[in-house]
Amino acid sequence: MKTVKINSLISCLFIFWFLSCTKQKEQKTEPLVNAQPEIVLDLLVIKAKNKLGKDTVVTIVNDPVYHKTKKYHVVNALELLKNEIDLSKVDVKNTLIVFECIDGYKPEMPLELFLNSKPYLAFKDVDAPKGSNWEKIIKNGNEMNADPFYLVYDSVSSDNQEYKWPYNVIKFHFVSKNKNIEALQPKEDEKAMKGFLLFQKQCITCHAINGIGGEMGPELNYPKNVTEYWKETELVDYIVNPAAFRNKVKMPTLGITKQQSEEIVYYLKYMSKKKVISVQSK
Repeated sequence: MKTVKINSLISCLFIFWFLSCTKQKEQKTEPLVNAQPEIVLDLLVIKAKNKLGKDTVVTIVNDPVYHKTKKYHVVNALELLKNEIDLSKVDVKNTLIVFECIDGYKPEMPLELFLNSKPYLAFKDVDAPKGSNWEKIIKNGNEMNADPFYLVYDSVSSDNQEYKWPYNVIKFHFVSKNKNIEALQPKEDEKAMKGFLLFQKQCITCHAINGIGGEMGPELNYPKNVTEYWKETELVDYIVNPAAFRNKVKMPTLGITKQQSEEIVYYLKYMSKKKVISVQSK
């Protein structure tokens, strides 16, 4: 009888040990989540404190906004960043830099890529007419200027879409890559994942889902998903060619196929079941 009890005890201990080891192994293989808090640099506040740094003039060949060679008065964006942030406390590989513009446009790029380039904050156009800081930008029949700041590079091809050239920039945000991916990624649906990857590449700079993304265009999921008030077939066609629906439309032609547009709409419809109670704070 004692032998049976001892054997039972040994079996229980073995099972407990096995389960504990398995759990520890699973925990070790889980990806690390970057939980660093969001950092925000308000460029207008820095300017008001006269802390932008030393200015110089750079020449940009084939400027992607003006479509010609331009000269600007600039400050070194990397030096400004390093003066304001202790980068030793930032997980550079897992951080995005998001550029907030006056109109709500929020393009983003990997912080590591930004740090390995030569970015400048232009604050005045050498070619600007007298009494103005900027030559006018003509876009979709509208006139605008780049004030207060325009992000430019003197060592990056304007054809390289990995690098962002936003104007009207007012803030730099530094956020975890995982923050956006975890909140918006459809992990269990392969078809929706295709649409998510397209949305992330083509749409998120202007449009938000559950408060994550740009503010230049409308929020697409909260409180109502766009597929709940647009006919899906028309939404597909609109994404492919917005100008066919609206005169002087702000949304550009993205150069995507109808199949890609259908994948984006499928993802948007998928997210209609993933709404948040309230939009995340900016």
